[in-house]
Amino acid sequence: MDNYDRTAMEVKIKQLEKENKYLKSLLDKAGISYFQLSESTLKTDEGISSEIVLNQHFKITDDLANRFFAMFWGRTDVYSKKVINKKTGRAGFYPQCENFWKDFCPKKSEKKIPCQECSYRKWKKLDKKQVIQHLQGGEGNNSEGIGIYPLLENDTCRFIVFDFDNHTETDGKTNKVDVLWQEEVNVLLDICKQNDIDALIERSSSGNGAHVWIFFQKAIPAFLARKFGYLLLQKGSESVNLKSFRYYDRLLPMQDHLPNGGLGNLIALPLQWKALKEGNSAFVDENWNVYPDQWKILFSKRKISEEQIEKYIKDWQSSMYLYSDHQTDEKPWERSSQFHNEDIDGKLNITLADAIYIKTDNLKPRIQNQIRRLAAFGNPEFYKNQAIGLSNYANSRVIYLGSDENGYIRIPRGLLDEIKKKCTEKGIAYEISDERCQGHSIKVEFCGKLRKQQIPAVEKMMQEDCGILSAATAFGKTVVCSKFIAEKKVNTLILLQSSALIEQWNKALSHFLTIDEALPEYETPTGRKKKRSNLIGKIQGNYDTSTGIIDIAMVGSLFRKGEFHPRLKEYGMIILDECHHAASDTIVNILNYIRARFIYGVTATPMRGDGLEKINYMMIGPIRYQYTSKERAKDQGIAHLVYPRFTKVVTSKIDNGKMHPNEAYEIIRNNEVREELILNDIKKCIENKRTPVILSKYKDQSQRLYNKVREFADNVFLLTGVNSKKEHRLILAKMNSVPPNETMILVATGKLIGEGFDFPRLDTLFMATPVAGSGVVEQYAGRLNRDYEGKDSVIIYDYIDFHIPMFDRMYSKRLKAYKQIGYEICLGITQSKQTAQAIYDVDNYAAIYKRDLLEVNKEIIISSPVLSASKVNEMISFLKEKQEMGIRVIVVTYAPDFYNYGDSGRWMELQEKMRRSGFEMKLVEEYCERYTILDQEIVWYGSMNFLAKEDLDDNLMRVQSKEIAAELMEITFGIDKTSSNKKLKEA
Repeated sequence: MDNYDRTAMEVKIKQLEKENKYLKSLLDKAGISYFQLSESTLKTDEGISSEIVLNQHFKITDDLANRFFAMFWGRTDVYSKKVINKKTGRAGFYPQCENFWKDFCPKKSEKKIPCQECSYRKWKKLDKKQVIQHLQGGEGNNSEGIGIYPLLENDTCRFIVFDFDNHTETDGKTNKVDVLWQEEVNVLLDICKQNDIDALIERSSSGNGAHVWIFFQKAIPAFLARKFGYLLLQKGSESVNLKSFRYYDRLLPMQDHLPNGGLGNLIALPLQWKALKEGNSAFVDENWNVYPDQWKILFSKRKISEEQIEKYIKDWQSSMYLYSDHQTDEKPWERSSQFHNEDIDGKLNITLADAIYIKTDNLKPRIQNQIRRLAAFGNPEFYKNQAIGLSNYANSRVIYLGSDENGYIRIPRGLLDEIKKKCTEKGIAYEISDERCQGHSIKVEFCGKLRKQQIPAVEKMMQEDCGILSAATAFGKTVVCSKFIAEKKVNTLILLQSSALIEQWNKALSHFLTIDEALPEYETPTGRKKKRSNLIGKIQGNYDTSTGIIDIAMVGSLFRKGEFHPRLKEYGMIILDECHHAASDTIVNILNYIRARFIYGVTATPMRGDGLEKINYMMIGPIRYQYTSKERAKDQGIAHLVYPRFTKVVTSKIDNGKMHPNEAYEIIRNNEVREELILNDIKKCIENKRTPVILSKYKDQSQRLYNKVREFADNVFLLTGVNSKKEHRLILAKMNSVPPNETMILVATGKLIGEGFDFPRLDTLFMATPVAGSGVVEQYAGRLNRDYEGKDSVIIYDYIDFHIPMFDRMYSKRLKAYKQIGYEICLGITQSKQTAQAIYDVDNYAAIYKRDLLEVNKEIIISSPVLSASKVNEMISFLKEKQEMGIRVIVVTYAPDFYNYGDSGRWMELQEKMRRSGFEMKLVEEYCERYTILDQEIVWYGSMNFLAKEDLDDNLMRVQSKEIAAELMEITFGIDKTSSNKKLKEA
């Protein structure tokens, strides 16, 4: 029996015991013996259903329908009906439209356009007729019931509801019915009772879930209602065990504000007559018995006033430990609440195995919930979707890596330091039982020599049983890990994601380690005994030469046909290369299975683009030692430069607002003018005896560039996904055989020269298609970081498609990444760095920027899409003296009616104020860039709105370039590089 079956059975037993106790109490009160009940006195399910129907089967009057809907008052301008698909039998709710299936309806022509995005949509209004049909039955689809939208158009709601409906009978894989929701509902009901909240439980129409309703006296702001709901859970966690974080996904409404044109989340109305026949869609008591009189229990529920809700919130906030208003109420799992001595009877019993197991029999609910909370964090994908109005149907609000198993709370091994720290802070005694696999000792010595940068990394990592080494490309991670093995002297497994790394690791381990062990024996499929030919084994696909001494394995080869590799639990040490991949399901499953005492991860880029790096830290441990790309750049002793190249790619205003990323990439990768700029730069690069790599995310663009640069150099190579692995090896061999005096170009797709690619001669990178993530930028830049004789600088050519909003934002992110990894600005292939700090952030730009403004001799142009009164007033005051000296100040910003938020009158007022102060105003209706140009030469460019409040993530570059200034002005004012002030005045 697996853990799922055991937990489900325990829940069912508890439920039956509770129900049995209740029924016995009723029999005792009636004086009926329950030891000799005859079958004739037992009611069948059918009898119970009939009783419910009889109680409901009377005429639903208009008054009754009104009273019913007054309890579940959602939007009335739109509603949904439940429809059963005749082919699949699946049920779904669909918003009702007056134009459904008319000739111009997209669905009739089989166009897959969501109803909410359809220009022909005309929602049907909800009226009493629909409510009555829902309660009493009707013709056609009406018999399946209706659903409402709780979040009203003015961002208020009249109730909150916790939706515990599983929507499907099984999980789709194991055919096991999820009964855990019943326990969750019981816990929530206990919380409500403890806090005098009169909640109503409804068994859902599917019978596989429930809704818990809490009603308000009037419509209140949704943000207040949701705050109340989350604080109710948080307050409950002090006294009731919350074993799941699914509660935070259950609360409706799910948003504080309706997105433009959005409907919010749907909830089915209760008392749907058809489901009621089966005992579902009905109100039930705490023992899951249906109330005989559904109307009486519904109308007896006490509604909460807005004043009472505010009082609850105030009282709960003041009593909650370390609560403060600046914390997000929706993310209570992020609060760092301390342990309390009184919550533990004796010691905290900790067992270390494949995870951390903490025994719960001597722990109060509050500390149990605090321990669980350590293994939970907000799902970045959920909040990203919520911010831009996308559906989160398939996304949990919380990612929880823990579980409850047979009287223990199980949390990932990387949280041990946090547990010990919290216990020490409060003087709580703890006892650790170590059930991890110690492995077996091996005779191994390190025969290499560590560089000075590597010595502290080894010393720090060896002090810990688990953790991550974050070290920049070319740090020598394989050398350092070889030293790990020699220090710990236990059998070790190296886990890899990329097959391209297998030979690198095998070569490094063979070179840096002396292993004094006998070759192990193995049994062939025919039963013969043979000895391995090497002490370092490999596990890759069907190829398995593992020795149990030191093995290298592909993670995908360790779990096959539903079973883990038999050796996985034998190793004393696990080393995971490129461990930023640890958040993947495959690696998480493996790390949850292994019991090795020592588990280390190594990576150059610990941050993930999807924000799930917390999973890495929980599963492996925190970053114990970090050697950054910036430190590498400094230690390398050569210039690390980025050369910004502004392109002239332009798109229309219509496309700016709704352009899909694929459309945007299509524009730039097929733009001839842009490509000609890249080709000219490559040619100059070769003329200056540099060795460039040209990166694109597209195979066809890579092929086209390869064809056009073949005449530029003595040797030109192409690496894309079209090549086989064997062809890749042959190409790399040819590249390594090119003499130093011959020129060379490599054209490749980004993925092909990512992790594991090693070609030290490269010193220049052309970013033919833009990227955004800091991890990707660091990885690409890392291809240039390896030492090579004669290399005196590395340069990244960055092509900035600044007039396409998406790419302009991506450059701002790259700019931040360049600053982090120690790169500086240059303005030509033969030019050295621009200034000591040519890339700035919000913390260090202001003094230099203001100095530049004060040193202007003729003209200031500020292009700022967003305005704020404080910043505008500050700039008017700051530049007044310069204006009196005859300096022109030109402001470029959006026309007032262009803004999609705020009051256009406010923008007009600010613009008029600047105009009266002598600023010349250029109002645009297409894309507005973010820059300041001083005397048509000094350029500040980046993500900052220069006339609005700075953002903490803002980054800027400062360059002195008449060419770049002219390119920006040409886009804004429609003038060429040789234009005079006359044309600028005309603008």
